[in-house]
Amino acid sequence: MKIRFDSGKERNPTQENGIHVLYAPGKRMAFRLRWYLILFLVASPLIWLVGNFVYGLVLIDAPAQLHLPIQEVRARDAGRVDRIFVTVGEQVHSQQPLLDLDNPEWRARLLQLAALPTQSLRADDASLVLKERQVLSARVGRAEQRVAQLQSLLQQGAATRGEVQAAQAERDGYRADLLAFERREQIARQSPDRIDRELIQQNTEQQWLKTRLQALSISTPETGRVAEVLVNPGENVGPGTLLMRLELQAEPLLWVYLEPRNISYAGIGRPLKVRMPDGEWRDAHVVQAVDSASRTPVVLRGPFAASEIGLQVAARFDQPLPARWRIDQLPLSVRFPSDWLRLLGLSH
Repeated sequence: MKIRFDSGKERNPTQENGIHVLYAPGKRMAFRLRWYLILFLVASPLIWLVGNFVYGLVLIDAPAQLHLPIQEVRARDAGRVDRIFVTVGEQVHSQQPLLDLDNPEWRARLLQLAALPTQSLRADDASLVLKERQVLSARVGRAEQRVAQLQSLLQQGAATRGEVQAAQAERDGYRADLLAFERREQIARQSPDRIDRELIQQNTEQQWLKTRLQALSISTPETGRVAEVLVNPGENVGPGTLLMRLELQAEPLLWVYLEPRNISYAGIGRPLKVRMPDGEWRDAHVVQAVDSASRTPVVLRGPFAASEIGLQVAARFDQPLPARWRIDQLPLSVRFPSDWLRLLGLSH
């Protein structure tokens, strides 16, 4: 059998017994592109890792967080929040009133002291003194009866707790009047020297209480903005209770969490670029030497972070920050200019 390799079919593949035959276009290129795509998808994790490694050698990026200067306003004495003059977000000026506290116990004591005599008293008319005592005692008795009746009605559901408390407050006021009357009688029977000493102590206590009540009003120490109000009118607070937070007008501080291997970029005065949330880049510089390391906040960690511990580098913006970006704990990212001498191994 003789095989020929120069048949007419090879010379004219589209001719068959004199008839023109149309063939579909070749698909070799489509298959080749498909295999290239599969190869790229398989190798993409490795390409990403290698690209990240090279990127980290050339550019030093780090997470950062904006911290505004915060002034905490705390109560100096125990009291009750009487009035709040500001709201969250309001701009306040130095010495502007923020809120008023009140102390009902101190005011009740002032009323008792005011009811005491301011000079020596003599009980010449025993009948008038007796009548005054009877009237005061009768008031106290009627007030106690009303309190007992309201408490009974409260148990039956026919009265409110507010009515009971109002009746109790009225009864306590009548009791205070009766005690002040008895105190006046006691002073009237004392010797003149002791009366003078009692009056001096009384006046001293009155002045002390008035001074302390005036000191309960709280004003802002510096110009700023009200960031948070943590109390409501009518709420009781103790000494040292946090009442509100103020954002001061001072320039914010930028805390950069730098990997320990990049400590050479943390020198004072080192320039850096800060990427704002809208994509704008702003200039900044390091203002403080590194003196501590801490865990990078969870919101700032990347999915493949090399370490959870970062050097805390303090930086400030070269230009004042716009008001729209003055947001406490705003997450940002920074980029340090590449140190090419160190990258090439020429720096020691």
